[in-house]
Amino acid sequence: MWKIFLALTVGFLIGFFGFLKEKQIKINSRLQTLWLLLLIFCMGVSIGRNGEVIRSLPVLGGKAFLFAVLAVIGSILFVFVLSKLFLEKEEKK
Repeated sequence: MWKIFLALTVGFLIGFFGFLKEKQIKINSRLQTLWLLLLIFCMGVSIGRNGEVIRSLPVLGGKAFLFAVLAVIGSILFVFVLSKLFLEKEEKK
């Protein structure tokens, strides 16, 4: 686990202090996309090979849909409340 935090910290410091040139940042962006797609592919293979997950998909899918809808509604309400609290006060000034 410490290796993950070390890699994250080193990456943060490199980004924060601007050690990368513009060309390196573009390459990094492409590499991030590539590795993310590979990760998603590997997760899909693991899920597809797991028969228990496949049998549970109707229940899991419904719960996931409900969770996503509630998260979106909660986010919209949170932003609405914050915008009423902070943005309207600034407009009155």
